[in-house]
Amino acid sequence: MIALHPILVVIAAGTLVCIFARAAMHKATDLAMFVHTMGGYRLLPAALLTLAALGLLFLEVAVILGLIVPVTRPFAAAVALALLALYAAAIAINLSRGNTHIDCGCGGAGQGLSWYLVARNAVLGMLCLVAMASLLPVEMTAVAWLSAAAGILSTILLFAGIEKLIDNWSWLQASNRAFEQHNHEGHD
Repeated sequence: MIALHPILVVIAAGTLVCIFARAAMHKATDLAMFVHTMGGYRLLPAALLTLAALGLLFLEVAVILGLIVPVTRPFAAAVALALLALYAAAIAINLSRGNTHIDCGCGGAGQGLSWYLVARNAVLGMLCLVAMASLLPVEMTAVAWLSAAAGILSTILLFAGIEKLIDNWSWLQASNRAFEQHNHEGHD
């Protein structure tokens, strides 16, 4: 396995902790809504939705805790990678079906399905690979920890900014479709 500077591994793991914490809080605060969202994907029988939602919540919390502990970090990052691949596959299946108007269930403000989400999960998967790396024998000084914290914050802010741009782009596309439909109906 490749060895990386500890700052890079801490930034990757810390960013993943924040992303998975947001997703887990979204599920935990309104499990019924998440079960409903999962139903919209039409991938599981209704009888299994609640159990699957609880299982995903459990795995996300386990990932968060596992990423924090250095000994379990590689295993937790591997589980995170598997979850991200599962989520990307579920999104891709629904996109291929034309089912774009359901909430992704990712956390935060609701957003419809898009290929952006698949690409985002691929980028997050790369962070999982970094978090799985072994560490170079470099001491983490106070400055290194501050640098890692700044890196985590910067990555999360970049992630949030890109997500907001995509949300706005999706909203603009929907508005344009509605405008075009309205104009088309007015000329008939």
